[in-house]
Amino acid sequence: MHYFLIARLKTGTPRYGVLCYNAILFFTSRTLSVSNTNHRKDGTFNVFSLINSCGLSPEKALKLSKRLELKNPDGANAVMDLLRNYGFSQTQLCRLVKKIPSVLLSKPDKTLLPKLKFFHSIGFSTTDLPRFLIGNTSFLGLSLDKTIIPRYEIVKSLVHGDKEVVSTLKHDRWYFNRGMFINDSVQNVGALRQLGVPQRSISFLVTNFPSVTFMKHSRFAEAMEKVGEMGFDPLKSNFVLALQVLAKMDEAMWKSKLEVFERWGWSRDICLSAFKKHPQFMMLSEKKIMKILSFLMEDMGLPLEDIARCPVILKCNLEKTVIPRFAVVKILKSRGLTKRDLKISSFIKISEKVFLERYVTRFQKNEPLLLDAYKGLKSN
Repeated sequence: MHYFLIARLKTGTPRYGVLCYNAILFFTSRTLSVSNTNHRKDGTFNVFSLINSCGLSPEKALKLSKRLELKNPDGANAVMDLLRNYGFSQTQLCRLVKKIPSVLLSKPDKTLLPKLKFFHSIGFSTTDLPRFLIGNTSFLGLSLDKTIIPRYEIVKSLVHGDKEVVSTLKHDRWYFNRGMFINDSVQNVGALRQLGVPQRSISFLVTNFPSVTFMKHSRFAEAMEKVGEMGFDPLKSNFVLALQVLAKMDEAMWKSKLEVFERWGWSRDICLSAFKKHPQFMMLSEKKIMKILSFLMEDMGLPLEDIARCPVILKCNLEKTVIPRFAVVKILKSRGLTKRDLKISSFIKISEKVFLERYVTRFQKNEPLLLDAYKGLKSN
């Protein structure tokens, strides 16, 4: 019966195919429902409603249902119950089954539960764990004792503790699955420690930029050498920020970024000075650089030296932050409510809350429309 339906499904019309697909699931679920009535009082086998709602192809659904039919049907229900206990919602269960249908064939107590317990023990919450496993289902296929725990121990040796291991895995799980990159990370962090880079900086690099930490050691060492030649102090956090930028950029890309700034009159020395203050601005796209420099240098008439002293402004959102704040400061200067030589950093390198308190609400009495003007610019 199964093979007849699937054959008709492959050759029939789309609408007929949907009917056949539902018929397959109904037929199979009813078959298992009857055989499973001793285990479920309601006489149903809820795993098939899950399969039906997960968007599996008819072929995959049939194959999975036949394999479940040969096994103890309660096993699949036990898998779902276990995953629910660790925070999986119905929607998340569907997403997981669609990505890795074989999870329903797992032995819940022998293979699945120990992994869930382990991830929970190192700090994954029941909110984070479902998202983490759905994002990287390969963890469900790795051996806990032979692969997951040994690699976890290596990553833990690079950082302060479990909290930072979890943060690293959330940022980039891909490298954890490949042993060669794990080995490179040990060499990379070892080189940083030998140079005297503080553990807080190393932890920051590992947790926020794992793609750099786990890259090939030869490329990592080359970037380290360049950072040193530029005069960065290994004891300061900017060392690893510059390292992650240069590690991701080849020589051609670095030169092309410098050329963009040179079009606006920036010398290479000025670019390097700005890079030392805030290395990450060099990761901006050419379009973003051109757009914000056009506003700052042409519309606002700012000297390039002022911008280079506060390069963090280049990474700010032009429409949501830079333009509205400059507009407010311009109004205040025109009314004589703030000094005319106000430094950019004093109103850019502060939070939204502090900016409102310092430059908007305190002047509400004299300038009642200031807040409306500011909000209007942000919304536009």
